[in-house]
Amino acid sequence: QVLYFNQPPNANAAPLADPDRDGQNNLFEFTAGIVPTDPQSRFLINAARVPGQASQKNVVFSPRFNDRSYAVEFSTTLLGNSWSALTTFTTSDAGPQRTVTDPNATGVRKFYRVQIAKILNP
Repeated sequence: QVLYFNQPPNANAAPLADPDRDGQNNLFEFTAGIVPTDPQSRFLINAARVPGQASQKNVVFSPRFNDRSYAVEFSTTLLGNSWSALTTFTTSDAGPQRTVTDPNATGVRKFYRVQIAKILNP
């Protein structure tokens, strides 16, 4: 908080504030490891087809950091709380970008989200 917003009190430092107006609040930006005062510093996620594999999807997100854990979840609807952990997948990293491949991306639609947790040192 002090790093980006100086000494309290500062309304821009509130957990739900979005001082850089990028659509991601301070609490999320802290958890994701991105800069809460820079609108270009964002966590991005994209689902893309795997060429030649009609039943697979790549879930590509960045940035990723070694001191965070990432869990991809899926749902077939955006209504209610119907998210489940993606349990069958492969992962590949390229610098700050991670690609998680869902080998069972069949059906009319499938939505993805990434749960991020900061790993605290004991």
